[in-house]
Amino acid sequence: MNKIISLTSQRLFDFESISRRLIVYILLASSLITLLGTGYQLYTDYRRDVDLIEERMSQIQSSYLGGIVNSLWMTDLRQAEVLLEGVVQLPDMEYAEIQSPEGVLLVQGEVIEEQFLEYRFPLRYTHQSELFELGELRLLASLNEVYARLWDKLLIILLTQGIKTFLISGFIIVLVQFLITRHLGTMARYAHEITPEKLDSPLELHRHRRKDELNEVVVAFNRMRKKLQDYYHQLNSELIRRTSAEKELLGYKNTLEEQVLERTDELRSANKKLQDENRERTKAETWLKSSLQEKEVLLQEVHHRVKNNMQIISSMLRLQFRHIHDEQLEIMMRDLQQRIQTMSMVHEKLYQSTSLSNIDLPDFISHLSKELLTSLGINADQVVLDLDLEPMTLDVNHTISCGLIINELITNSLKYAFTVGRKGKLSIKLKILPGNRIFLSVADDGPGLPPNQNLQDPHSTGMRLIQILSQQLKGEYSLKSDNGTYFELKFKE
Repeated sequence: MNKIISLTSQRLFDFESISRRLIVYILLASSLITLLGTGYQLYTDYRRDVDLIEERMSQIQSSYLGGIVNSLWMTDLRQAEVLLEGVVQLPDMEYAEIQSPEGVLLVQGEVIEEQFLEYRFPLRYTHQSELFELGELRLLASLNEVYARLWDKLLIILLTQGIKTFLISGFIIVLVQFLITRHLGTMARYAHEITPEKLDSPLELHRHRRKDELNEVVVAFNRMRKKLQDYYHQLNSELIRRTSAEKELLGYKNTLEEQVLERTDELRSANKKLQDENRERTKAETWLKSSLQEKEVLLQEVHHRVKNNMQIISSMLRLQFRHIHDEQLEIMMRDLQQRIQTMSMVHEKLYQSTSLSNIDLPDFISHLSKELLTSLGINADQVVLDLDLEPMTLDVNHTISCGLIINELITNSLKYAFTVGRKGKLSIKLKILPGNRIFLSVADDGPGLPPNQNLQDPHSTGMRLIQILSQQLKGEYSLKSDNGTYFELKFKE
């Protein structure tokens, strides 16, 4: 018993112990709760005393104020002085004075400088429906007794709460030390002293056996000790087996080193062969890259020459028919030159592009439409060009067909929809449809096609060319003439 008391006392005064920290936490929490409760109680008492003073002022206003006003009106100062004496005799009332317009008229009591409440009541008298200002009643109520009562109550509350908190904290600490802390110390000492050779002795606490949390910890600790003991025996057995295996491995070491040396020589020879093959492959790749670059340059030169040759053909046609004054023939010649120019533009785009097989179709359409407007002398004020083109690329054959179709449609619109002095808008749309299909439309807001002209029964070369090119693209096409001319084409890449 003495040993338990000694350990308990030692733990209580140890700053790092749970008991010491528990005392501090309990004292802090109890002190905070006590202060909060005391502050609230003192505040409610203060408000109650102040409310009593307020009620007393209301009583003075209802009982004395009328008599004071009548005395002043009748100039009976003696009666007014008696009433002021009665007011000062009330609890907590220290000073009362009547101030007239000329100055202080009557005074009762002593003026206080601090801890007081001041009240002022106007003195008015009504005579024959006329209101007369007689002055003002000034009252001072002392708060000294209120604060004295609050201070006494504060000392009593703090003293009683402090004693109660100290006793309860001490009782809780003793219980915690007796029921928990000393057993935790026993567990800690057992854990420090345990070794693999001492796993046979179980953990035991000096107390009556109970089915509580500490008992569960002891049971769990002993189960862990038993498992550690089994693992220790298994590790010993495994260590013996590994020692035997290491001896066998040492016997294989020399043999493996010889095999490694032989295999290293074989790998060195194979590596030399691979290096020779790699050098040959590098030379072959260098030659292939050089050859590919030459072919790309050659293909670009071919497109460039095709473009130049088409321009030469266009120039030769212009020279050949420049002395012919047949208007119909000149129109046909100009259309033919524009078609050649369109195909030439495709090869020019291929020559300028990094890809030698595909053309940026939106860029080509934009360039072609603006070139056609410029060549036919149409300015931006007369015809507004509305382009809605999604990014895509096409091969040479598809691009040439699309370019020729757009060339014919734009040329027809500029010839027939926008005659001299007529303004309007020319719209071109290019979109990608599901299933790798392409949608192309050309529309204007002109008067539309002549009544005797349609795509199903074409009479002009341009209309026949549009029909043939649409069929070459294996596309679905239609031409409508309602509030302008609208052509659409759907084909697969």
